[in-house]
Amino acid sequence: MITLNEAEAVEIGLSAAKERDESKIFRALDSLTGIAADFLSENEDADAQRVILSIEDIAQAATEKEMELVTINSVLALGKLARTSAEEGYESALTKAFIAIGRLGRGAAAHSLEAGSKVAAATLMEIWNLSKQRQSQEKTIAFSIFFKEIGASGARQGSEEIVLNAAHCLGEIGKKVATESFELETISTLLLLEEIGKPAVEEYLDEALSSIALSIEEIGKLSLKKGLYAAALQSQWALEALRVQAEEKLMPNSSIVTEMALDSFKDIGHADSEEKVEKFQEIKNLQKKIHYTLLP
Repeated sequence: MITLNEAEAVEIGLSAAKERDESKIFRALDSLTGIAADFLSENEDADAQRVILSIEDIAQAATEKEMELVTINSVLALGKLARTSAEEGYESALTKAFIAIGRLGRGAAAHSLEAGSKVAAATLMEIWNLSKQRQSQEKTIAFSIFFKEIGASGARQGSEEIVLNAAHCLGEIGKKVATESFELETISTLLLLEEIGKPAVEEYLDEALSSIALSIEEIGKLSLKKGLYAAALQSQWALEALRVQAEEKLMPNSSIVTEMALDSFKDIGHADSEEKVEKFQEIKNLQKKIHYTLLP
């Protein structure tokens, strides 16, 4: 296969997406992935970032046309570039790559592309695990927001499998940060799990809502064990809110699951509740700020 130059690959990829021509898109993406990898090997971080954005543009155009194989191929290519960036210490290129993957995952979920959204979520999780040792609060929240966006988008389409997968990934992050006693990040994941729960209730996704409740319970119990009492309180409040919504929608399984999960937090006191409410609002404000940078 003849390798295209960067400008040719971008032009061919975008026009092929409009025409739904998979073979031309794959040719363009293969060329761009190779070009980005070459830039990284030559310490040309800024150039690699530009090519990553071009890959995302082509992939988004194809996702809008519901070309799921292109979505999957693009996510895998971006994942490869993210791993290379992490190994070589190119933080900006790594950030561009995982943001592109997160956006593609959300787009796939919004078009009910189950396999595409799952591959995006799995790739995001792999990148988070690969680079978590040097992650800031903001970056952990950014990963978490993408899982919330994928799950909520899937819920709005009535796709329970997408919700289950995204909520599982978000729950895993929540458990890990709780285990490491990172309270702000733990509370953030709990707030985001509750956010996925809202459209899950609206679409009557009983199994997904039950799974979300169980993740919240597990994170809350770990929080209690680590002395993260604000996080444990947020677990209780989230479960109570979801329980009420589940009962209003007559969702039998999740009504029972949330009720039983609440038993784990029946001895939590409500001292300094006003102070904790302020803390939760500060975290929500931080989430909004980060969300705007990721998905303006």
